[in-house]
Amino acid sequence: MATPKENLDPALLEIAKKSLKKKRDAWQFLTVTIVLNAFLSGVWWFTTPNGYFWPMWVMFGMGIGVVFAYLDAYSTLGDRPLTEDQIRAEAEKIQKRR
Repeated sequence: MATPKENLDPALLEIAKKSLKKKRDAWQFLTVTIVLNAFLSGVWWFTTPNGYFWPMWVMFGMGIGVVFAYLDAYSTLGDRPLTEDQIRAEAEKIQKRR
């Protein structure tokens, strides 16, 4: 049974909104990566089909970006909420540097 929107914590709704945005951004980045790599492979094919396959470097680099985008969007590694003590300690460090 679905929970009415009025009963949901606004902070939880904000977390859900950020999570959905990360997931959408990861899919968009994957799409851009596929289109760009297909284009570059086409350029390679029409210019030097039997030569050195240089688009692999772009594929490799963007592939790393895709992996990190998906880890950020779908894993729980960095999802631990910050505590007030952590925030206060960081603010004190910043204030000491000024």
